[in-house]
Amino acid sequence: MILLIGGTGQGKLAYAIEKTGCGPEDVACDPEAARRKPIFVGLESWIREHPDENLEEKLDTVLEDNPDVVILCDEVGCGVVPIDPGERSWREAVGRLCCVLARRADRVERIFCGLSMVLKGEGAWK
Repeated sequence: MILLIGGTGQGKLAYAIEKTGCGPEDVACDPEAARRKPIFVGLESWIREHPDENLEEKLDTVLEDNPDVVILCDEVGCGVVPIDPGERSWREAVGRLCCVLARRADRVERIFCGLSMVLKGEGAWK
């Protein structure tokens, strides 16, 4: 599994498509579709929509069925701490799940302005 993180609009999806040679039809927006598609985009949105689910367990299923999936997640933990407890809880859930995924990933990259910074993994991608 490869984990790509970065801010909104920083080019994560374009980078993943370029690196994998996939097209827009190969992009999943939920874990169920990610079990059979090579790219899963919007992890942070899925977490927001499913706050009470066992997120780690759901992603374990994805990784069992699709161990080479490329997961994209917006960084949401930077900046001003929200006043709303729900927003803080969501940010924390995203951060904690990304920590779990980063430990399990073969490669982790941060995308900023379309450029990659390799945080984990060596050599050329694939």
